[in-house]
Amino acid sequence: MNLHKCAARMYPYANYECVTPIHRLVLFHTVFDDQLEYATEEEITKYAKRLEAIIRGDSLTPEDPGYFIQAAKIRDECRVFMPDEWMERLAQAFYTVTRYGAQEEATYKATQTVPSLALFKVLREYSIVIFPCFYMVEAEFCTFLTEEIERHPVIQRVRSLWSRIVAWQNDIQGLKKELSKDTEVMNIVIVLQRNYNLSLEDALTEAMKIHDADLAELVALQEDLPDFGKYQEDVKQLLLGWGSLIQGLNTFYLVDTNRYDPKCFAWPDRETEDTSL
Repeated sequence: MNLHKCAARMYPYANYECVTPIHRLVLFHTVFDDQLEYATEEEITKYAKRLEAIIRGDSLTPEDPGYFIQAAKIRDECRVFMPDEWMERLAQAFYTVTRYGAQEEATYKATQTVPSLALFKVLREYSIVIFPCFYMVEAEFCTFLTEEIERHPVIQRVRSLWSRIVAWQNDIQGLKKELSKDTEVMNIVIVLQRNYNLSLEDALTEAMKIHDADLAELVALQEDLPDFGKYQEDVKQLLLGWGSLIQGLNTFYLVDTNRYDPKCFAWPDRETEDTSL
């Protein structure tokens, strides 16, 4: 899947100290997200609580999935240069996207039904599981937002819009793969088709309109930021990093990977026919 190229494109400003945990997070995020696709609500609840606890400092146990070893390593590597308060935010981000994103989607996947477009937009913001990746931009620049700035409605809205835009990118780029599976329903194109009885072409057009509207709002907010005082330049730097993350991810989709080719995707529920792999 060339995920090393994904990390390099998403975090181009990372210094040497940050490179290893950033690459490790991109790899972990991808594997974890793929495994959640096939987990039950009960399993996802368990993963959400356990992953949050590990990021906060819990020791691994023999019952933990093997890939949680990487979560513990990300925690230990980031602790070297990021404060405890930031680690708490990263832990909460992992819990939030897993509990309120992946878990909420599981019912629809199990029943092969779709929510309304309004509800889907909210759920997809979290189920794309991208919030932890945005926090790694702060690690990339070794920047820590104060609690007051972190809670600012504009910062929260910007994070929300960035996450939604990544979700729409992912849904559109991965559509061919998901249509080949014929069991995926939580994709904006499929949700639009089913809710409004649209053709595939018309649903894609509407999906792009939603993407473009979110992008326009994001650009407008970035061009008229509140006054964050002495932290103004730090906020602008993070906005640059968040934008590079999204553009880098999109370039990865288009140039570097065959991840979304149905013939090449690493389906978690299938064994490869080539045992040498």
